[in-house]
Amino acid sequence: MARVSFEHVCKRFGDTRVVEDLDLEVADGELLVLVGGSGSGKSTILRMLAGLETVTSGTVHIAGRDVTALPPRERDVAMVFQDYALYPHMTVRENLSLGLRLKKVPQAEIDKRVGWAAEILGLEPLLERKPKQLSGGQRQRVAMGRAIVREPLVFLFDEPLSNLDAGLRAQMRIEIGALQRRLKTTTVYVTHDQVEAMTLGDRIVVLADGRIQQVGHPIELYRAPANRFVAGFIGTPPMNFLEGSLTRENDRFEFVTEGVRVELPPEGVREIGSGPVTLGVRPEDIVLDVFASQVTGDALSGLVVLVERLGGTSHVHIEAGRRRLLALVSGDSLPEVGASVAVHVRGDRVHLFGADGRALRP
Repeated sequence: MARVSFEHVCKRFGDTRVVEDLDLEVADGELLVLVGGSGSGKSTILRMLAGLETVTSGTVHIAGRDVTALPPRERDVAMVFQDYALYPHMTVRENLSLGLRLKKVPQAEIDKRVGWAAEILGLEPLLERKPKQLSGGQRQRVAMGRAIVREPLVFLFDEPLSNLDAGLRAQMRIEIGALQRRLKTTTVYVTHDQVEAMTLGDRIVVLADGRIQQVGHPIELYRAPANRFVAGFIGTPPMNFLEGSLTRENDRFEFVTEGVRVELPPEGVREIGSGPVTLGVRPEDIVLDVFASQVTGDALSGLVVLVERLGGTSHVHIEAGRRRLLALVSGDSLPEVGASVAVHVRGDRVHLFGADGRALRP
């Protein structure tokens, strides 16, 4: 069972804290994605798991074994890097087999593993080519194949798709996900791209400033973000935020901002009371009324400043007072740039965050 665990792991470079009190478990066969912005600590966590960075304090376990002080070669993990790290003077076959040859694996076993990896990755016609003769996607497949032939306990991916163009990234995401499901090897995948995280991960770990902000299944993070950071980071296009206050009259709750009142269902709000809050609303939960003769008290008055047509859906950017809002609109009936609109917010689909950024209701 290749379960991975971090127990109270910290990492510091001098006086700089990079990872703080990391407690995390990766289940056997799970594909766990670490996602966050630059400096969030995600790559450092991966490198500590690989043994490429020392742990300042805490312990790391792989398959029940404490590997905290072990060198990389004794951890039984295989890492796929962002820059492929292929040897340019070697053929694809030689790149795939190098690690096995260094371990003195019998040639018959090497040929068997290389042939197996080449088959599942579509590399069989390319085995005698050198890296300069390959496309970016083909090179990434070779890097993945080099990890596969080792048959490790854990696969580690460090932003493997960031050097590819958008179309190839989407294709490689599908291939990596399908490969991991086929092999059922425990996998830790690092990315700064939340679309990769949402489409690949069995679970996602959202990181900021070296700390876990939330761990959960992709749809959990989208529908019930634990704090404002997660709410703004997960989701494309990102969540809109409005500053205001919560008022309560008997069992009736309203969010109020600059004279606009949004009625909220009492479920999940009852224990909050009243006071300043931030309301978050996804772009698909904003309704635009282009033909309103006047704006009522339950809508914001806005001006359309940009329309991005994406085919079946469009992004409509709106200036509403000092705010910039984004609505996701389906169909061909779109407001023109410069049009005045009434912006309605669905009270049953909003998120509320307190002054400390934590979610006040699902």
